[in-house]
Amino acid sequence: MQITRFLFVALAAGSLAGCGASLSKVTTGSLFGGGAKAASTVDRNNDPVERTMDVAATSARALKCGYNFDPIKLKNDFLNTQTAGNPADTAKLTQIYDASFNSVSKTVAANADYCSADRTAKIKLALNRHLAGDYTPSPAEPKDDDTSLFGGWGKSSPDGHGADMQEVFR
Repeated sequence: MQITRFLFVALAAGSLAGCGASLSKVTTGSLFGGGAKAASTVDRNNDPVERTMDVAATSARALKCGYNFDPIKLKNDFLNTQTAGNPADTAKLTQIYDASFNSVSKTVAANADYCSADRTAKIKLALNRHLAGDYTPSPAEPKDDDTSLFGGWGKSSPDGHGADMQEVFR
């Protein structure tokens, strides 16, 4: 009887011991798309890597769509501006720039229909900003792939009839 009482008390104490501890990371914020994502917002305008990748990508896209500009001059002007305060960053930013430029160039080269009217308007706007010495990254594109618990609810398919049932059961 005493062993049973001891086991009961030990199990009760063990199960209640976790009540004051931190709970799992499932919160209403994580269920509805907030939580950690909202707390870790980064100022894209103040990030040298983000600026470097954006200018390189814009340059590669503009070349693909036939804009007449000097991509080497844009790269050199950008890198000189970004590394003026800390010349030690030159090699790192040059490597990031070249990798981004080459990656985007390779990706857009494979797409014959890349230069749509909407896309070229965005490229022109970003390119003109960069050529004028404003290297702030282009605004982030809104994402359609909301992965929160209720993220896809209320959205309709292109035909206006809600989610395709085949997609629901995949």
